[in-house]
Formats: sequence, C-alpha cells, structure tokens
Amino acid sequence: MSNTELMNTDPFEAAKAAADYIAAETGVESHDVALVLGSGWGAAADLIGETTATLTASEVPGFHAPAVEGHVGTIRSVLTKEGKRALVLGARTHYYEGKGVRAVVHGVRTAAAAGCQTLVVTNGCGGLNEAWTPAHPC
Repeated sequence: MSNTELMNTDPFEAAKAAADYIAAETGVESHDVALVLGSGWGAAADLIGETTATLTASEVPGFHAPAVEGHVGTIRSVLTKEGKRALVLGARTHYYEGKGVRAVVHGVRTAAAAGCQTLVVTNGCGGLNEAWTPAHPC
C-alpha cells in the first residue's frame, strides 16, 4: 500500500501498520518511550543507549523522506542504559510541507501503537546569538 493510500485509511490503522512494520524490521515487539528529534538533534540518540536497529524512515508505512535540513531521516530502536526500549524518530513531517495533519501526527500515533507510554519531542529553533550554532541546546 502506498503512503497516499495509507494516509487515506483510518489513521489508527495506518499507525498500526507502521508499528507492525517497525516491530518486524527491528525485532522489538514493543517500545517504551518515543523520542522525536527536531532539526539538528540527530546525534542525541547516541547519548541514550545502544542503537540495535536503524530503518530508513521513508521505507516505513506513512513516513516520508525528510524535507527539512537537519532531520536525519531514520527511525532507530535504542536500548537505553536503563534497559528501556526507545523508538527514536529522526524524521517528521511539518504542517507547512503540505501533506496534511494526518502526516504530521502519524509519528506520534505510530509511537503509541508501538507501545510507547512516554513521548519526548525536541525541536530546533532560531536565535540571534551568533555563538549558538545549529544543535546548540538552549
């Protein structure tokens, strides 16, 4: 089923299809926490544990290749130092990309369908301080 067809189905069924794909490809039946990476935050996943699987986001049902500079375009399964399973979404769709609200929230719905009970969302933002480079935590 194409992304267009998938986005025309029930959004929760689309999220379940994506979660099932992630489980099959990563070998992880359920994740505990989801981390959505904003622009420039790609390396953050390296700090929370060991990546056990990396998927190209555009191959996961309902996800798209990144259209924004600074997004890594992957979905990773990470085993945290505390033994939890983190689903790290390094690709997300912004509303201004013109793909609609369903595409924007698909990652969060997918994380919930994958078992995540906790969601952490990061973002990149601009500033006037010239000493702050991309990925500088504020």
